[in-house]
Amino acid sequence: MVRTVLWLVLGSLLLPFVSSSAFSADSIPLVDRLGLRTNSPSNACASPTYSSLGRSSPFFSSSTPCTESTGEYSLTRFNFTQKREPFNLQGARDMSSLMNQGGSSLYEASNDIDLFHEALTAGVQMVYRDPLVTDNSATPFTNRLGAQIVLKGATASMKYQAQYGFSGQETGNTSFTTPNDRIGGKLVWEWDLPLVTPKIELSRFTSNVEGDLARAQTIANQQKFSLLLAAPDWPSLSLGYARQQTDIFTRPEGPLSDAITTESVSANLSFLYGTGKGDWSSYYKTSQSEFAENGSEEEIGTKMRGTLNLLEPVDLTPQWGFTRRIKSRGTMVNDRFFAKLGSSFRVSPTSTLNPGVEFARDLNRLDALRTDTLAAKLGYAYLAVDDSLHVSILGQYILNQRTNTPANPQIYDISLLFKKDVRDYLHLNHRQQTLSLKIAYNQQMNTSSSQTQSGQTSAMLLVSIIP
Repeated sequence: MVRTVLWLVLGSLLLPFVSSSAFSADSIPLVDRLGLRTNSPSNACASPTYSSLGRSSPFFSSSTPCTESTGEYSLTRFNFTQKREPFNLQGARDMSSLMNQGGSSLYEASNDIDLFHEALTAGVQMVYRDPLVTDNSATPFTNRLGAQIVLKGATASMKYQAQYGFSGQETGNTSFTTPNDRIGGKLVWEWDLPLVTPKIELSRFTSNVEGDLARAQTIANQQKFSLLLAAPDWPSLSLGYARQQTDIFTRPEGPLSDAITTESVSANLSFLYGTGKGDWSSYYKTSQSEFAENGSEEEIGTKMRGTLNLLEPVDLTPQWGFTRRIKSRGTMVNDRFFAKLGSSFRVSPTSTLNPGVEFARDLNRLDALRTDTLAAKLGYAYLAVDDSLHVSILGQYILNQRTNTPANPQIYDISLLFKKDVRDYLHLNHRQQTLSLKIAYNQQMNTSSSQTQSGQTSAMLLVSIIP
């Protein structure tokens, strides 16, 4: 029933998409072309509109007599937008990965209705992702479709929101709060009291929205409770408790294969000073499986990170943390410690240097196995003032050491990205006209091997012309 309603609503909204002039290059409200209004007297006075073929719009009639508005309520207009997913050569390793992460069109339609001013607002959001490349094995149409209804409001001290949504497996990155491949809803309530802000969040989501018999399906029920303590000129402290019950089925409407209950408590302390900002967080989590023999697991962790502005053109971003995972009956005890130090040097208004170093140690206490990873990175970025030229260079060195093997693999990775706006050369009537070139070099070596391993060099050239 829910899927049928979503289809009917989407069909009524997407009818104007058949016109190639329905969307601009980025984002254009189309209410003047669509005439999405109620039949209130205030709309009866509208002048007739004409399509590109010269026919009058069916939404208005030139013979309708004009009458004064009686103050009846009118729906706010729908906003229709089209966005293109940008190509990113920096994260692409081959042509297939490039095609999968860029070029798709994202069509969105949204409408917000003020029911009781700020006390209650109703919103409808719909999205469809049109992939750049399709083949015979393409997933169903609804896998790229999403829709959600949101009711939200605020009073002098309270905020509340209720939503119900559907998001396909391949909807992509949208403004939806409904995750991909999920259908379900969420309730959120927050009360802003002096010095204290309690918050409650209840949610229920089901995965595998298309009912694929080859994939498992999960139903997750979650309850979150948090308390924020904040006083002027003092660090803020947030305390939280969460509980989630996850039921896993072998397939939709199939037998229950596992039921996992997870509980966690957390604390986060945020502070702000003249030379920077930072936060410290810690958590304790337990998981219990009703089907697995050793399905009980505990995890504890802490992390601290911050940003220091010691000098005007220099920013330091230190970070360190520790986690421990323990399974029941002593079947697993794993520790992980990591430390990072990043930095940003603003050489000029258009150039930035980003050196950094990272260290991580993974320790399996039962097997006395230790793995150390050391990484050193250096990046450079240049961005012209008018965004016409972008140059990025990234180099990194990674060393891995394990106690159970004499091999210590070392990785050298260097990449160069050049992106140039070429609209002054092509003179096309398109929003984006860019030329991108990426050159990457990668080599892995083992200190225990006397053989020299050859590196791999790849180059990718991309001409991007987007209407």
